[in-house]
Amino acid sequence: MKSRIELKLPSDMAFLGVPDALLMELGSDMDCCKRSLEELGSSVIEACTNAMEHGNKLDPGQDIQVIYEIEDDRIVITVLDRGPGFDFTHWQPSEELMRKRGRGILIMREFTDLLEFGTHDDGRFMIRLTKTLDPSRDEDQDPDQGAD
Repeated sequence: MKSRIELKLPSDMAFLGVPDALLMELGSDMDCCKRSLEELGSSVIEACTNAMEHGNKLDPGQDIQVIYEIEDDRIVITVLDRGPGFDFTHWQPSEELMRKRGRGILIMREFTDLLEFGTHDDGRFMIRLTKTLDPSRDEDQDPDQGAD
């Protein structure tokens, strides 16, 4: 079964929780582990933050679009903004990893199976997040749980 949901939001940080809340609602009916959904949720919040802040310069008149493509074993989320994008082929992480800002791409890379940047067919900048949802992985279990 494949489903597609499209969401448009103004570039206003007050709406950052909406894409994650929708993901959690969609995931509640899927056969997958909670941790995978939470990781993807963190990634989608980072992607939306970047789209609103860097892409659309926090202009509430400029929307971002979030597209959810749900399959039996994976979710692909595409975030589109109206900005020019950045040179993702030469992007390097800052050596100051403990700074307050600037770790979004690293978080997205760590928490997704595939992270893609590019230009959408209509010219908008695109971030695509792919996460395989393996129900056999018991990631909800704390490794220290039950240890004495």
